[in-house]
Amino acid sequence: MRKWFRGTAFLVNNTLIHEDRTTLLNLSTRQSYLDFYLTQKSMLNTYPPGKFIFHGAGREYFKIWLVNLVLTIATLGIYAAWAKVRTRKYFYQSTELNGNRFDYHGDPKAILKGNLLVAGIALTYIVSSVYSPGFASLLLLTVMCLMPFFLVMSLRFHLANSSYRGLRFQFNGSTKTAYSKLALAILISLGCFVVLGMVYGIGSGFVDLEFNTVVSSLLVIAMPLVLMVCISFIFAIFISGLRLFVMNHSKFGNADLKCDAQFRNFSKATLKSISLAGLALFLLAIAAFAINMSVFTDLLDFSLPIGEEPSMLDDEASQEQAQVAMQAMAMLSSLGIIAILAYLVLFAFGAYLKTAIDNLVWNNTTLSNRHQFKSTASPIAATWIHISNILLIVCTIGLFLPFAKIRSTRYRISHMTFVPVGSIDEIVREEQGKQKAFGDSMGDALGLELGI
Repeated sequence: MRKWFRGTAFLVNNTLIHEDRTTLLNLSTRQSYLDFYLTQKSMLNTYPPGKFIFHGAGREYFKIWLVNLVLTIATLGIYAAWAKVRTRKYFYQSTELNGNRFDYHGDPKAILKGNLLVAGIALTYIVSSVYSPGFASLLLLTVMCLMPFFLVMSLRFHLANSSYRGLRFQFNGSTKTAYSKLALAILISLGCFVVLGMVYGIGSGFVDLEFNTVVSSLLVIAMPLVLMVCISFIFAIFISGLRLFVMNHSKFGNADLKCDAQFRNFSKATLKSISLAGLALFLLAIAAFAINMSVFTDLLDFSLPIGEEPSMLDDEASQEQAQVAMQAMAMLSSLGIIAILAYLVLFAFGAYLKTAIDNLVWNNTTLSNRHQFKSTASPIAATWIHISNILLIVCTIGLFLPFAKIRSTRYRISHMTFVPVGSIDEIVREEQGKQKAFGDSMGDALGLELGI
């Protein structure tokens, strides 16, 4: 960029600063240059946003997936650690930003330690649940209490072994912070469960309160609404706590990532997602009720007169009985289809909510308090991709699984953009100069990666 100076300029506190940190123009004291600055506004950020590009292909990943599956089965799960590293390397190295690709450097031996730990805990729980249920319950409670510790260790390993242009990521969140946030979320959630219990008790007649007809009707209508709000509130507590903890303690080199998303925005996203899922399940419940009533009415229509012997049944009665049996079979088939649709609704809810939360988090995240991210993925489109992937996986007996993963990843990454203030090259050079040596030695020292 060459206008009336050489290099790049940034606007900081009403002052035009050159990239070598010399002051070019103080707009507060030299207002005569303000019009010139407004007409030359493009000088402040002449670099276009960096679009994330995913180069992964279904056929390529299918070969990797198939080899990983065969070797994992042949080695009784031991190769799973090497399969995870190989998979992550493929996806990282297939993701491009500004002409450069990400990379993964995880040590399979360190991941194997985590896998063996998980396998040992799972085996101990299964055996003890048969011979000592009390010990199994204690073991399960212990694992739940250690989850924040496992989460922090896993994130440290994962980010320390992820890089872009040779510059490693970091996670500096502490276990103490994780426990404090989890304890707060649990306490608030327990309060919500108390409210849910009261609502359920009132609705089920366990709480003896006298209501007139109008109040009872309003209570029946309000119960699902209160339930929906409480569930969305609980979801928002845990999701916001986890996502903000992870994002606000992550670094690219020594540059901090910071997310300013508000809790009310998480609440809106969860409430909208749960409302849509609840509406879909309500319509499915109405359909199931209508099918049941239809068949039940037909069963009532077909009844033997009192005192009539079975031998008096004529051919018409036998035909009606066969017809009722066919209707019952049709009812069971219809209810089975509705149950499958209900499962799809729950899967769709997860995909819709995840995409909405991803958009919320990334659109409110900055790097070094100035470089921004943009996520424009559509929750509806992501939901359709997720549902169609599930159907195709079922129809192909699981063989479409690698293609489904490529398809979902391509959609998510292709709607991500990095908006830098200045050149991406300058950002990387600046962080490379400040980065401390931690890299592989840090990841190997942790020796634990649970894939949380």
